[in-house]
Amino acid sequence: MALNDAQADKAAGIIHDAYLSGTPIEGLPDDCAPANAADAVKVQEALLSKFGKAAAGYKAGFTNPPALAKAGPDGPMSGVMFRDFSVPSGGSLKRADVWPGTLIEAEVAFRMGRPLPVRDADYSQDEVLDAVASAIIAIELAVPRFANPLGQPVPYLFAENGAALGFVWGPDIPDWRERDLKALDIELSFDGKAVAQGLPLEARCDEAWALTWTVNHFRARGRAIEVGDFITTGAAAAPTVLGNASHVLARFDGIGDVSFTVED
Repeated sequence: MALNDAQADKAAGIIHDAYLSGTPIEGLPDDCAPANAADAVKVQEALLSKFGKAAAGYKAGFTNPPALAKAGPDGPMSGVMFRDFSVPSGGSLKRADVWPGTLIEAEVAFRMGRPLPVRDADYSQDEVLDAVASAIIAIELAVPRFANPLGQPVPYLFAENGAALGFVWGPDIPDWRERDLKALDIELSFDGKAVAQGLPLEARCDEAWALTWTVNHFRARGRAIEVGDFITTGAAAAPTVLGNASHVLARFDGIGDVSFTVED
């Protein structure tokens, strides 16, 4: 049976309290746990209301073929990235907002140049790409509110906003329409030490497909895409736990660097 409004609000309150306390939770009570993607969206909307923060953009997760297979009918998943925790490359974020368990994900993202209003029908991929101002290199900060996030059911991760919190936007990708974005070589480093490389091609998502899915997913939820919104498409390098690192840099070969600093 689908979660009702009270159950969704209860689950959202537990997740929100976990974020405020900085203490990850082990799971959710059976009486308010989302069983599928529809339940998860309901909890996520209640959670977003509790956060009450403006959106910098939107994320998609579980977008590459292995992750999609794992997620099954509950994938992909979505989340809202918040303006309060999003900075341009070279900017800084507070350690109080970025837990040691934060996952750092180097990604290809898009900055939207035209609005895509809510409407009844899905947008085609061509329509969505025509609304893009540029493709960019970026870092997403995924801050799980659950302990052992990769061991949690997919609807739990979806419900907790896909672990979305912050975003760091970097340089434009020149000639992005003509490039194979999946083939970009990437190195992620913490405090000057390499910690991850780009994922193999078979574990990379189709960025244009992920972008289009995200736009239409939020359209169906009554959320329009606005000029300047960022939409990020899924990890292109192995997600890596931040720990106590202070400087994060992702180098995209032939494009440039995107970085940020964590301030104590």
